[in-house]
Amino acid sequence: MTEAGSEETPRSWTLREVAKFAIPAAVFAMFIDAALGHGLAWENDPYWSYWITDTLLIATVFGLGTAWLGLGAGRGAILAAAQTLVLTVYYWSFAPIGLPASPHWLDFEHTWLTGLPIHFSVYYLGYLTALWLRRRRPVAADTGPPARDALAALITAIAVLVLAGGGAALALGDFPGVTWFVMRFAITVPIILMWWSLAGRDLVGALSGAVVLALAWAAYGDYLGPTGLPDTPLRLLDEAPPSSTVEWLSYRELWLISVPVYVAAMALVLTAATRLFRGARQPSTAGGPRARAGLRAAAGLPLVLVVPLLIALPAASDASGSASLEAAGPASIEVPPRDGGPMASSESSLSARVEDSRRRTTPQPPHDDVLLEATIEHPAGQAFEVRASTALVNEPRGRHTTWRGVGLDVWQHGRTGIGSGDLPEMQADVAVFALGEVRTGGRLVASRVPIQLSAHGDGEGDRALELHVGDPDAPVAGLPGGRLHVAWDRVLHVGQSDDGLRYGVGAAVLAGLLVFALGANGVMPRRR
Repeated sequence: MTEAGSEETPRSWTLREVAKFAIPAAVFAMFIDAALGHGLAWENDPYWSYWITDTLLIATVFGLGTAWLGLGAGRGAILAAAQTLVLTVYYWSFAPIGLPASPHWLDFEHTWLTGLPIHFSVYYLGYLTALWLRRRRPVAADTGPPARDALAALITAIAVLVLAGGGAALALGDFPGVTWFVMRFAITVPIILMWWSLAGRDLVGALSGAVVLALAWAAYGDYLGPTGLPDTPLRLLDEAPPSSTVEWLSYRELWLISVPVYVAAMALVLTAATRLFRGARQPSTAGGPRARAGLRAAAGLPLVLVVPLLIALPAASDASGSASLEAAGPASIEVPPRDGGPMASSESSLSARVEDSRRRTTPQPPHDDVLLEATIEHPAGQAFEVRASTALVNEPRGRHTTWRGVGLDVWQHGRTGIGSGDLPEMQADVAVFALGEVRTGGRLVASRVPIQLSAHGDGEGDRALELHVGDPDAPVAGLPGGRLHVAWDRVLHVGQSDDGLRYGVGAAVLAGLLVFALGANGVMPRRR
């Protein structure tokens, strides 16, 4: 045996050995990126095209790097850094995320400021996980007939489903639906079989498996599995489809309440399973200083994930961010047909309260909250009242994203393809897309009119707040020139965001898991 801190060279390897390490490492890295990077730290969904593209990029870098450099924690850090740079340049210069449903380019913050450290952490964790599992192969040796092990996995999965699923439902005070339990069962059985075969069925395998399974439940619930399917009574013999009240859990409900319950229940069940279902030939990790060190490290692994979540719970809300916008008095209004030219003076006012409820690429609730009211004095002598309370989740003709109604710190206009191409590119502190109605003299002029509102700058400056009512490509009858475009140079802007809390929680969890993974690889024996 050699110490884990030394490096392995690939001189005696075949291409198959390289692929057997690099591909699982890429899959683990992408899984951790989805759960901890985009789920826990950013709470956003770059859509399925990102997951596939990034997995292939990781497999490319890890595969070539492993073949040329070999294995080891130090070499893994080099490969993770290289992959981080490759991905960052790719999404900064060559491709928007969200293709094909909701394409938009990543901003500087998510690409470089937070993107570099978070992406490096998740890629390196994926590499270290694959390295640790490779070194645990002797501990994870087959223990008995597959039929017996499959039965053990089935019983364990049912216990996990009852304890973790039931506990989370009680903690939330809401039954998530029959489909929720069906799909968690479908997730749990193969993951238990996979983890037992890779990590073994000792205490180390049980506690690490609890963390992996909890993150799998969370990631599935974050991107693929809403609650509320289906409403009762269930369809059995009736041909007509049943109703359903589908809703996605908020960040607070999923990550800060449900995940700690998942981890605790899964750790309890999987630890019990190590005693009930361990085969006669299953190696024991009870003896030796290295084994005892591994047990001590494993015992702290669930806490690395759970403690930051519980600390953040009291400070978290169910919304990702909210903003309040107020403007009154002198304004500028576009008078047809002077599109893009000088604007006339106006006395107009606006009040808006918006909330970014879910940074999710889905039309399902909860939707962003919008309440916008404006009074516009047009130079033609008409006074218009504009009111909007419905978020525009998707642009009707699919021309650009709408951030599900409310976007905070986003780019639009110009060549971004979002908003108006007649205006220069600008980064909006608050961007709102909504459907509303327009009245004049108490008479309804138009309903379900597309409305865009954006605030930028520090509250003062040329066009600090802009309101667009109507679509230039689809004029609204009853509005001068088919639309209204009003701008204010001063706006009272009050915003609140959970970005700092989420970044703090994500950083704490990622840092703790990295320390654990490095320690676990340092105490594990190495295969000759």
